[in-house]
Amino acid sequence: MAGRTDVAVIGAGVIGLSCARELAGAGLDVTVLEASPAVGQGSSALANGGIRAQFTTEINIAFSRFSIGELETLERTVGGLGLHQTGYLMLAGAEASQRGLRDAAELQRRLGVETQWLEPDEIASMVPFVRIEGIRGGTFHARDGFLDPAGLVAALVADARSDGASILPRAGVSAIRSGFVVHHAQGELRADVVVNAAGTAARAVARLVGGDVPVEPVRRNLAHVMDPEGAGRLTPMTVDVDTGVLVRREPAGGWVIAYADPDDPPGWDTSVDPAFLPALAARLPNRFPSILDLPIDPSHCWAGLYPETPDHHAIIGVDPGVPGFFHCVGFGGHGLMHAPAAGRAITELVTRGRSETFDLHPLRPSRFVEGDLVIESAVL
Repeated sequence: MAGRTDVAVIGAGVIGLSCARELAGAGLDVTVLEASPAVGQGSSALANGGIRAQFTTEINIAFSRFSIGELETLERTVGGLGLHQTGYLMLAGAEASQRGLRDAAELQRRLGVETQWLEPDEIASMVPFVRIEGIRGGTFHARDGFLDPAGLVAALVADARSDGASILPRAGVSAIRSGFVVHHAQGELRADVVVNAAGTAARAVARLVGGDVPVEPVRRNLAHVMDPEGAGRLTPMTVDVDTGVLVRREPAGGWVIAYADPDDPPGWDTSVDPAFLPALAARLPNRFPSILDLPIDPSHCWAGLYPETPDHHAIIGVDPGVPGFFHCVGFGGHGLMHAPAAGRAITELVTRGRSETFDLHPLRPSRFVEGDLVIESAVL
């Protein structure tokens, strides 16, 4: 099958779908090429679903502010996202954690995010399941929360297709010739512009045009723990900053628990790390001892891949050596929550040559060669 399009988007996870939605909404002919048999089957399908504005850099906070508003609108207009704005509650016991949260909250409030500082007694009232001893305080933002990844994928697909975007599954890209002749599993596609939104495969796609992006796949593990008494009672997404453990209740009951080992090396393994459950057993007692008392079934654990970059920021912009070839990759665990902003940023770059909504300088692809990195420290 041969074809012609204004923009070829490579990858149909939430980032690629959001780019397609915005580009098609701007009046461009858009074709999305996805290697898998269906859309949203990679990292998007395995995500925890968290959305938050509690970051430590201006660009990530700006992306979150924009995206949270867009997700709220998408839930009202399209529906089905399963958006629960239960808030994120960040807990600090160590002095360094307290100082980091206070500094981050000050930056967030300066940028328009209504983050609150909570004292230990306020935390105990909000989350009675937390062990309160030794807590110095915490931060809470009420518009944070979580959504259903499959629901977001479906909403983005519906919007993109309603504006005329074509989405081709089973269309993995094998080569890109000069002039953007894209060879994929179903044929050939000629495009004026190509957007690399390939998630963990971003580096391989970049190399098809002689480019490179430092995106590495890193495994992240999660568990669902049954708790019959908890059905229907949602909680904030509660993060023990001291240990890195995150917990929340599922709408149907039980708990989702996540812990990301910062020393986990890059790799493509999506089996659950054998060290994951022992790591939880060692860390849950610090703030969540009641959850540790519940049985954790290894068959209810899973793992997915974060497309990580050295500074824990996305890469958004035109490839320095290939005009017309744009990168929108490297979102780590923030792809779901930043997808609306990513789509808007790429669309402005493609249609106007610059972004008017965001200052994308910190996300430019050339920053790694230049050695000019801003590090995001709130990585969960």
